[in-house]
Amino acid sequence: MQLPNKQPIMENMVVTSAGELGDLIKKALSEGNGAFLKIFAKDASGKYYMTILFDRSKILAAECLLIDKKQSLIGEEAISVLKSFLGKPMVVDVYTLDELEIKLSIADNVDVYAQTPKIPLNELFGKVKEGPPGKTEEKKETAAIATAESVPAPKLALAGGVKEKPPVIIKEETKPAPAGKPEVIINFTGGTLPKKAFQIYAEDLLKDAKRIKGLRISRIEFDANVGEGIVYLNVHIYGSSAGSARDIEIAEKRMLHAVSKYAPVLLREAEVKPIIRDVSIVIDGQEVKPQEIVDKDKKKTANVTKDGKISLSALEDVWPYFSAYARTVITEIESAGIKVTKAYFDVKGRREFEINLSMVAETGTSKDAVERIVNDVLTRHARELSRSINRYITVHNIDVEIIAPAITPKAATGATAVATSGKAAEVLAKKKLLEKEVEQLLKQAGIDELAVLTEEKKKEAEETMLKGRIEPAVETLKSRIHTELKLVPRVTFKWLKMNHEVKGSTVYVDIEASFLRENVGGLFGSFSGVSDEKIRQDIAETVNRIIKEVSREYGIGMALRRLNVIIR
Repeated sequence: MQLPNKQPIMENMVVTSAGELGDLIKKALSEGNGAFLKIFAKDASGKYYMTILFDRSKILAAECLLIDKKQSLIGEEAISVLKSFLGKPMVVDVYTLDELEIKLSIADNVDVYAQTPKIPLNELFGKVKEGPPGKTEEKKETAAIATAESVPAPKLALAGGVKEKPPVIIKEETKPAPAGKPEVIINFTGGTLPKKAFQIYAEDLLKDAKRIKGLRISRIEFDANVGEGIVYLNVHIYGSSAGSARDIEIAEKRMLHAVSKYAPVLLREAEVKPIIRDVSIVIDGQEVKPQEIVDKDKKKTANVTKDGKISLSALEDVWPYFSAYARTVITEIESAGIKVTKAYFDVKGRREFEINLSMVAETGTSKDAVERIVNDVLTRHARELSRSINRYITVHNIDVEIIAPAITPKAATGATAVATSGKAAEVLAKKKLLEKEVEQLLKQAGIDELAVLTEEKKKEAEETMLKGRIEPAVETLKSRIHTELKLVPRVTFKWLKMNHEVKGSTVYVDIEASFLRENVGGLFGSFSGVSDEKIRQDIAETVNRIIKEVSREYGIGMALRRLNVIIR
């Protein structure tokens, strides 16, 4: 299998038991989210080279190469070979992987991943029935103010009936905290460290907590697994909040940040490198872990309608509610005589929501009047939705851009006729009669030479009239494209260049537009977003739609000749 280019954390380690191999895997997982093993072994039948990919709980992919036979085994067959060697000497290289490297490794070895059964690690090592028993060293652990307590733990059964001793957990017994002072509990595994270092760490966390509105910490608990020069930490913080839901959300994030911010105090006071494995914040009995906050903050940005007129960005778990909300409010706004050409709803927040609307509308009503109508509709339906999903919802910002209704050539002619005075109409009528008389006299005299001049005059008049419609049509087209490109989701519009060329009765348009890519929130940032090609396709559809609309309104043939979309 292929592996991201990196150095092993342990190389040429010789293991002779399942317990020793399990310890190597645990050590790798303590420093990352996954592990990759290269295993070399041999027996009477030949030599073997195995590559195994793990996450924190199970095998993801396994492959075994029979070196002598040049045969490759994948999936269940490779795992069977690994099981047969558990308890026998093996040489192991260990690599630790983060979350992104695991995903990339799966992508590079997707064929092996698909054929490998996802066997849990405890099941793999729990089925060992052969091989010499593993030897475990018993460490003597002492503490200045502590009582050793043996905590029951799963025992690994090895051949010969020998059982490994469970790790000894040393629990720091804290004296009852004075009234009003938070309790600090420290649990040690594998050794001890100065209690003072953890007390200073806890005091720093409490100082940060005092600066957070409405937050009171009642207990801080440290689970410390002490190794050689390092300590693996699980930090649990318990408290309550007198603030609003938004205050609780802020408190959770700030305390999670504080746990990482002040961890180096252990390096300074106890001369060990702290590695934080897990953090949990329990406020008012509700536990929140870092990954849960990341998952909850994942936003979905997509079109609500098939034509792309309405788009919405909101958290995935409430997206269906707000998509129905968006359809309802736009329908009601249009029933008030406001034609909505584009609407983008951006819903911010996790426990409380703020609705932000950017909208382009075509109407003869003033901008202030439109904003009042839109605000009234949004606020009324937000109250109804708030009662339905039991969340606090407010309308935060409304940005409306008004486009004046386009005047069609027919309507323009009618308006001109009405505006023309009676005297002008009389002159025009006489002019028309004179032209007819001249044409009739020419025909009677048999003078055909002047027919060419008459045709040229007509053609010139048509071109002049066409030109009078082209200029305003091009200006309208540029204005509408500029407006709607600012509303394209997932990117920020930077600039637009547009040129046109008239050939016959058709206007050919060349467009170049630049955008700045926005990273969507989520576990992998931009990796989890929509591809640049999909964004370019959406922009092209928007531009072509606007060209068709303007062409139809002005009665002019318009076509897109070249479109260049730059996404940085």
